[in-house]
Amino acid sequence: MIQLFLKGIIIGIANIMPGVSGGTLAVILGVYDRLTEAIGNFPTAPTKKKIEYAKFLLQIGVGAVIGVVLFARIIEFCFTNYPRLTAGGFSLLIIPSIPYIIKGEDKRAKKNIVAFILGAILTLCFVYADYKFGKDGGSRELVTVVTTAYAIKLFICGGVAAGAMIIPGISGSLLLLMLGEYYNILGFINKFFSNLINITSYSSIGEIVTNLYIIPLTAFGVGVVLGLVLIAKLINMLLARYRSVTLFFITGIVMVSVLQIWVNLYK
Repeated sequence: MIQLFLKGIIIGIANIMPGVSGGTLAVILGVYDRLTEAIGNFPTAPTKKKIEYAKFLLQIGVGAVIGVVLFARIIEFCFTNYPRLTAGGFSLLIIPSIPYIIKGEDKRAKKNIVAFILGAILTLCFVYADYKFGKDGGSRELVTVVTTAYAIKLFICGGVAAGAMIIPGISGSLLLLMLGEYYNILGFINKFFSNLINITSYSSIGEIVTNLYIIPLTAFGVGVVLGLVLIAKLINMLLARYRSVTLFFITGIVMVSVLQIWVNLYK
């Protein structure tokens, strides 16, 4: 239980750092298969299996939430002030673990080699997109007025980012950066917890909702849940039917994701 909790914390930290994939860390930590299975199959699983999935997801999920909550401000500070050192540290966690992803698989099979190359090419395209479009990441001034259109945008961003979070090598935080919402989401999370201690001073429910940024966080959170379930279901099906090919595809993604981090350091 403690191990899963700690792994969840690491995955949570990875998901709030642009250029580092929570999915990559899940693969490296050995929980990726179980994670995609539990998330993807939970809605349709029988009650007994639901309980088993719930226990697993609770341990990983609580750890991930704590990782985000405790380290959001720290990562924001480190990424802003020491981007190379911070991202470099994460890349050093990834490199030694890459061979373990395809341990025991046929490394000479043509279909596996092709899958590896395709995964690498896909991630290279993502690296290029990051280099081309992800330099600014939008304004760092926190949005204060949440319109219906903006809430819908946050919902879509949540779904896209969550889908990316669960795919190794693709950073959900980086996608948020490219969509111009990374600093807003990080700011909403930080404001929620910093203002939560003053909740008794607010005179109405509306004031609580506004000061704790409930609406934008809810819109984003619902999108995250939907994105996680749909993408996890797809990946779990691929692992069940085409395990070897899927693992080599993932390895290609993970290997090039190291390049992604270094691009972030020097762009």
